[in-house]
Amino acid sequence: MAYVTLSSKAIGSTIKLKVNGSARNFIVVHQGKPSSVYDDSCNGTWLLMQDIYENRAWHSSNTNDYANSTIHSYLNSTFLNLFESNIKNAIKQVKLPYRKGSGTSTTVTSGSNGLSAKIFLLSATETSFDFSYMPSGEGAELAYFKGCADNSSDSKRVAYLNGSAAYWWLRSPGCNVTAKRALAVGSDGDCGDTSCSYSDGIRPALIMPSTTLVDESGNVIG
Repeated sequence: MAYVTLSSKAIGSTIKLKVNGSARNFIVVHQGKPSSVYDDSCNGTWLLMQDIYENRAWHSSNTNDYANSTIHSYLNSTFLNLFESNIKNAIKQVKLPYRKGSGTSTTVTSGSNGLSAKIFLLSATETSFDFSYMPSGEGAELAYFKGCADNSSDSKRVAYLNGSAAYWWLRSPGCNVTAKRALAVGSDGDCGDTSCSYSDGIRPALIMPSTTLVDESGNVIG
């Protein structure tokens, strides 16, 4: 069987990773380090689950602190353990730009001071949004989302749960008037802020080394 590296996969193409024993499609959303605001750990092949995996609360305590959120903890423990061991070990431990703490500040912490994670939610910036009540420069626009509408609906951001378009969480807090809101992509591909304790969809994202091998059927070998 012929193998290729993840680095050879085009932006927008899909590969397969087994999650809890079932093959799931992941979209190649970026190749390499998106910008200088990222730590070098983020240099690799960025993958985003094509469909929404399930609905979960962003933070059970209803506060918009991503680093201490229920969803960040879940993704990097319970969800991470759903991968086969060779894949789990291959997924990169990265440091991501994020808004530190809770509240309405739009200031982002980045570079080597970024948030450590293996599995994460994408930010509003990474999905090509640009408006006043989101963190300022929380990363950079990923290649897959380039050209998407900055502050309105876009079909490229639409994702499905059990065949129906549904909301999915971003890691970005809503920085408008309260510390109880986080940002989510709507069923039409627009962005809105939602109560952190509400259950919306999750589309886990991760970064793998670009040298990771993929077989001719798109299955990641590790």
